[in-house]
Amino acid sequence: MRRLRNAVLIVLPLAFVLLAVVRLAVGGWSNVEAVIAAAALVVAYVGTLRGTRPPDSASDLADRLADEVMHAARREAGNRDVPHSRGIPIRCESGGALPVTVEELADHLLTRRGGVVVTGERGSGKTTLGLLLALRMPSVRHRPIPVTLPLSSWEPRLSLREWVALRLAAEYPFLRSAPLALERLIRSGSLLAVFDGFDEVPAARRAEVVRAIDEDWSSSPYVLTSRVEAFTGPAIRRLAGTPVLRLLPVDAAGVAGYLESRWGDVPAAAALVARLRAEPGGPLAEALDTPLMIFLAARICESGHTPRIDGTAARIRKELVAGFVPAVYRPEPEADQPWTPEEAARYLRALAEFLRRRGTHDLAWWELHHALPRAVIPVVQTVLGMAIFGPLCTVMFALFGLTAIGWWFGLVIGLAGGLAVSLARQHHPREARPRLRKTLTRRYLLRRLGQGLVCVAPGMVIVLVLYDGVTYALTEGAVFLIGFLAASLALAPANADRAGTPDGFLRNDRAAVLLAFAAGGLVGLAVGACLGWWMESGLRVRDQVWLLTLDRWQQTLVGSASGAVLGAAGFGLTMMAPSAWGRFIDVRMWFALRRVLPLRLMAFLRDAYERGVLRRSGPYYQFRHELLQDRAAAAPAPPGSAAPGPPATTP
Repeated sequence: MRRLRNAVLIVLPLAFVLLAVVRLAVGGWSNVEAVIAAAALVVAYVGTLRGTRPPDSASDLADRLADEVMHAARREAGNRDVPHSRGIPIRCESGGALPVTVEELADHLLTRRGGVVVTGERGSGKTTLGLLLALRMPSVRHRPIPVTLPLSSWEPRLSLREWVALRLAAEYPFLRSAPLALERLIRSGSLLAVFDGFDEVPAARRAEVVRAIDEDWSSSPYVLTSRVEAFTGPAIRRLAGTPVLRLLPVDAAGVAGYLESRWGDVPAAAALVARLRAEPGGPLAEALDTPLMIFLAARICESGHTPRIDGTAARIRKELVAGFVPAVYRPEPEADQPWTPEEAARYLRALAEFLRRRGTHDLAWWELHHALPRAVIPVVQTVLGMAIFGPLCTVMFALFGLTAIGWWFGLVIGLAGGLAVSLARQHHPREARPRLRKTLTRRYLLRRLGQGLVCVAPGMVIVLVLYDGVTYALTEGAVFLIGFLAASLALAPANADRAGTPDGFLRNDRAAVLLAFAAGGLVGLAVGACLGWWMESGLRVRDQVWLLTLDRWQQTLVGSASGAVLGAAGFGLTMMAPSAWGRFIDVRMWFALRRVLPLRLMAFLRDAYERGVLRRSGPYYQFRHELLQDRAAAAPAPPGSAAPGPPATTP
C-alpha cells in the first residue's frame, strides 16, 4: 500500500500538468474542467497523505538505537584516546563499593540499575566514560543503552524526560518516526543516561537539575558527571545514598608507560618519559595527571614539537593548552596544508566566541546565521535576486523586442522576490534525503501556498504583458502553483534512518534544493512549450518580434527552453532562500569576506575534527574540551578581522 500511495503522489501532479498542456494545445479548457481537476488533485493528496507509518515497537527501536550508539562510539574512538588495552590507565576512588579501574567501572555501570555520580578534575576522563560505556556495551547481556546527554543544553521549561526525548531525536533523527515507542523506551529504564557536565550548568540552576534527576530518573539507571568542586551542598544532600566515586589522577609510572607504548619512537615523547621516570613527583608528573593533558602532550609530540616541561605544573598545563592548536596545524614540508596555524587560530576563535554568546557547546552549522547582522540576509537575497532575474528577464523580453522593459522588470522582480523570501523563517536542515510527505497540516499548506504565490506571481505578470487575455496567465499560474506545491510535498524534510552527521545534514539539504531546481525546470518546460505552441495566435506584442517568423515547432522549442530556465530559477531560488543550505551560503560568504571564517567552512570543521581539536555529537561539532574552547575564545583577534556579532533574532 505504501508503494501504491507513493506512486499516486508522483503520478497525479505529472498527470495534471500533462492534462493542462494537452487541453490548452487543443483549444483550452473550461473553467468547470479546471475547478474539477484542481479539486480532484487536492482530494487525492489529502486522501493519500493522511496515512502514517505504524510506530516501531520499543524493542525494535532499542535495537536500532543500540546499533547507532555503537556506530557513533566507534567513529569517535578513532579521534579520542579512549581507555583500552593500551590506553591511559585511569583509576577510581570509591571507598570499596565500586570497581577501581575505569574499564571495570564501565562494565559495572552497564549492569547496575541505579544511579552513580562520577566526579573528577578538569580533563580527568568524565566525558570519555560515556564513550567507553558504549564501546563496552556488547560485552554485557540485557544491557541498558548508554546515551550521553550534555546537561548544559537542558532547558528548565521542559521536564527531564521531555528534554531527553528531544535531545535523542536531535542526535538520532529516526526516533522521531515513533514518538510513543521512544516514550516507552525512556520510561522502561532501557537507557543508561550519562548526564554529562553538571559543573557546566549555571550554579543557580544546579539544584533544579538535581531535583529533576531525583524525581524523574531515579527509577532508571544514570551516571551524573561533575567536577569535584561543583558537586557540593544541596546536590549532595538531594542525592544522599547515591554512590559517588572520583576519578583519580594518573600517576607518573602510568603516564610514562602509556607514552612509551604508544609513542616510544617519537623523540619528543621519549624526552617526556625520561623526565617522568627521573622525577615521578615533579611538576611534569603533576601536570600530566589527567587524560586530557596526556592527550595534548602526546598530540604535540606526534606533530614534531617538544612540549614545555620546565616550570610549575600550572605553567606546563597552560603551555600544553596554548601549544596544542599551533602544533597540530604545523605545516608539513611535503603535505598539503590548507590552513596555517594563524588562520586556524582565527577561525577557532570566531567559533568559540559564537558558542559563548549562544551559551552552548554544540556547534550546528545551520545556526551560524544567528551571528549575521540583521540586514545581511535581506541584502544578499535581494542583490542575488536582482543579479539573476535582471539578465534573465532582459533576455526573455528581448526575444519580443522589449529589452528595456525586461531589464527593469527583472530588477523589480529580483528586489521584491528577494526581500520576500529573505523574511521567511529558516527551515530546519533535512536529516535525510527528501521523501514524499506522509502528513499534511493547515499551517504547512498555508506556508507553502504563500511561497508558491511569491514564486508564480512574476511569471503570471510576464505572460499578461506578452499574451492577449488573462486565460494564459491564469493557466500558467495555476500549473506553476500546483507544480510548486507538488514539489514541496515531494521534497519535504524527512527523518533519517540512521544517526545524522553534520556533513550528512548538509548534503541532504543541498540535494533537496537542487531537486527543486530540476522540478521547476520540468514544469517550466511544459508550460513554455504550451505558450510557444500558441504564440502565433495568442501573442499581444507583434511588432518587430522575430519569433513570429519561425515555424511553429521552432516557437515551441524556444518557449520550452525559456520556460525551463525561468521555472528552474523561480522554483530553485524560492526553495533555496529559506533553506538551511541557502542561509549557510550567506554565512560562508559574509565571514569569508571579513576573513573571520573560511569559505570552505565544512572542510575546516572536518579537518579540525580529524586533528582532535573538535569532536562530534550527532549532527553537532564540539570543542575537544572546554579548556580548548576557552583558550580559543581568549586568543587575541588578528588585525583586519572581527568576531561574529551578537546573535540576531531570526526573522
